[in-house]
Amino acid sequence: MFKKRYLFIVLAILLSMLIVATGTAAPQADAVQGTAVKQIAAPPSEVLDGSLNLPDPAQLGVRSHSAMLPITLEPAENGQATWSGEVAMSGDNMSLAFFAPDAQNWQLAVQTPGSGKLASLDRANGQTVTMGMESASFDGELYTFAGYAPGNWRVQVTTDGVQETAVAGYLVASSDSPYQLYTHLSTHHLLTGSEVGLVTYAYDNSTAAETGAPVPVNGIISEAVMSVQTPDGLAQELVMFDDGRHADGAANDGIFGATFTAETVGSYTAQVKVEGTTVKGEPFARTSEHAFPIIAPALSLTNRTVSAVAADDTRLTINLRGTALTANLPNVTAFAEVWGTGKDGEMVPVAWIGGITTPSQQERGSSITLPLTLDGRWISLAEAAAPFELRNIRVQDLDTAIPLAQLERLSVNFRELPAAASASVVTITDDMLMGEAPAAPAHAPNAGVVMLIHGYCSGANTWPTNQFSSYAVFSDLNQNRSHDQFAQLIKNFGNNYSSFGAIAHSQGGAASLHLYTYYWSGLDYSSGSRLIQSVGTPYQGTALAGNLALLGDLFGAGCGTNWDLTYDGAALWLSGVPSWARSRVYYHTTSFTDKWWRYDYCNIATDLFLNDPDDGVIEKWAGQLSGANNMGHKTGWCHTTDMRDPGQTQDSSRNSVMNAYANR
Repeated sequence: MFKKRYLFIVLAILLSMLIVATGTAAPQADAVQGTAVKQIAAPPSEVLDGSLNLPDPAQLGVRSHSAMLPITLEPAENGQATWSGEVAMSGDNMSLAFFAPDAQNWQLAVQTPGSGKLASLDRANGQTVTMGMESASFDGELYTFAGYAPGNWRVQVTTDGVQETAVAGYLVASSDSPYQLYTHLSTHHLLTGSEVGLVTYAYDNSTAAETGAPVPVNGIISEAVMSVQTPDGLAQELVMFDDGRHADGAANDGIFGATFTAETVGSYTAQVKVEGTTVKGEPFARTSEHAFPIIAPALSLTNRTVSAVAADDTRLTINLRGTALTANLPNVTAFAEVWGTGKDGEMVPVAWIGGITTPSQQERGSSITLPLTLDGRWISLAEAAAPFELRNIRVQDLDTAIPLAQLERLSVNFRELPAAASASVVTITDDMLMGEAPAAPAHAPNAGVVMLIHGYCSGANTWPTNQFSSYAVFSDLNQNRSHDQFAQLIKNFGNNYSSFGAIAHSQGGAASLHLYTYYWSGLDYSSGSRLIQSVGTPYQGTALAGNLALLGDLFGAGCGTNWDLTYDGAALWLSGVPSWARSRVYYHTTSFTDKWWRYDYCNIATDLFLNDPDDGVIEKWAGQLSGANNMGHKTGWCHTTDMRDPGQTQDSSRNSVMNAYANR
């Protein structure tokens, strides 16, 4: 009666594998001072197309076709502990999954609509599953059901003894109903003292586009609640409203919102739970899980005219001015559009400029300057003249890319233009895009190599080294790094070689791109056809981050929350990566083999949270990198080796091609 599907659940979410055969990267990822950073720029076309603007959080929501409900066990009279609850099930091909440290010891029973009593679930009809990313993996039990009517199902859990934890486990209920939940952050102003929240609504997945915000379906949700856990463990539950006063748009439009004042620095987890009735009259219950950081305000920008001075015959230094709000300023990136006056008297874009910058603070007081560099050849190329101004100025935290300060525009006083501003410019050169390169390393101990790089929380080397030549294996196992921390570790390990190219899995691809964008490294001195090659990299994030954050709290294991791997964190990061950097990336995506006569997946557990096609960790669309070289999508390969199809890094055919074309 009950059928359980094989759930090879390795949500190997970002696990890519940076393997180290010849050395180990030591975690020295925080020191930016003394590191050669690039003075990056982009042409006027990227100003006009908006590709380097900050993203809109409303377009970055998580789509959910499941409900993840906490199981809190209570003492029973017979010395056991029990939990009983109802979950609304709609659509066909329903499934129930139980995740807990001791789920294998639970006795499970279900009462379906129309039946008069609870029926025990036979473990023989279920499947032990694992959901997670490499070392951040969590065990559970999965049961599937077919041929049952939609309605409210009663689920009961019984186990021996009283549990010590407030939440003993999670029940995840899912089906193939087209009615799903879309939830997004209300803001990216994720600073202490700010109003932060979530916005949610129901939509019809059968008519929705694959990416972006779907169209809300009004009338489905009757009740919505947001639960938030702060970094210090405090929990609060907030009712969500559709009244036009809670970041929810207009009143009575089917969109619900709730906000709270973020008072503590650190990682937050939040869950939205909604209930209602679909347009077909079936019960509707969905949840959406989220993880996001709150950081301290560090600085503000002064809204006054700034001066630009010639640094040499080619470049100008533009010093943004501001005020420090903390004694210990973080590493930051700063960006701005430069506009000048065209021949017709209208304002024209000159360039987008920015990069990593170190705030310079006066010995006394809180005044700071943040230097930006403009190559004068951009002025010549744009045929621009005074007056000049900066637009869309922003400063972002280096580790999280969260905006710290923004200004719409500033006037710029160019005291003296460098000679390059009036020189003839025929083409855009690399030093206009990246700044002047430092001299190549004089005496690296080893010749150039292709570096094999793993991903987030990887527990082992994922690349078969016998399929590569002249390689080095990077290893930083079982770690949770931001893209910037990861990139600096790659750079430091690369200092052992005169140059290197990158073949990277999962987060390793994003870290390699970050390194090439912001820092001078061995990547810049390599030669070959393809600088960075990646497989299964979540350039646009993954929906799994929020679910794994909750499970990590429960199991007391895993590598922790990684903001850069969420949809929001990835989009904020990408807003600072110009097309010239993306163009040096050659990326591959994969998914399961799809047969018309069977239910297919890479990981049946992650299928509860991802939309097809996916590789068990990232959805195909989220592995795309605009402006880069798409090397194609291949079916029959999954994110890691413990999924239904082989692991994507084991594809000898693709590995042979990547090895042949790799920079070294």
